[in-house]
Amino acid sequence: MTQVIDWEARFQALPDVEQDKLALLRLIECTNGVIQHSYRSGDDDLSLTLDEVRDAMKFSMGCMKRQEIPVGDKVVTFAPETKELMTEMRRLYISGQKQNNPEDFNEFLKGSKANLLAIGKERILQARRLAFEHIDELPPHTLEWGLSYIFSFAGWV
Repeated sequence: MTQVIDWEARFQALPDVEQDKLALLRLIECTNGVIQHSYRSGDDDLSLTLDEVRDAMKFSMGCMKRQEIPVGDKVVTFAPETKELMTEMRRLYISGQKQNNPEDFNEFLKGSKANLLAIGKERILQARRLAFEHIDELPPHTLEWGLSYIFSFAGWV
């Protein structure tokens, strides 16, 4: 039997400063996810070069693997408790999505939504402004794609 995880409580317990950082990470990840999905499905509206698609993936994956985000001339780092949650979510994603484990993928989706709800709309919008001004690895117009995905997934539409 799988252990029940209270994702809402875990993400809501994080301090505001960590929620702000996670908002930026989620925007980066979701924007990259939309870019990759659009590229793989052959979407004619993608309007990105192959190099831009690769740069977005490299940047997003690097942020998650290193658990830090280069923002202009600074680097956003995460507290140990946030890193622990990020590691668990990444494990669930890899197991669920990449290794076709439906139970883990379902748990990943629950945690992902709880994370967004804990972060909230305003932080996501602030993250978009920050990314627009300081992150060149994601073409600025693609941030809207990530934002649309987040709003839809979180039920904010």
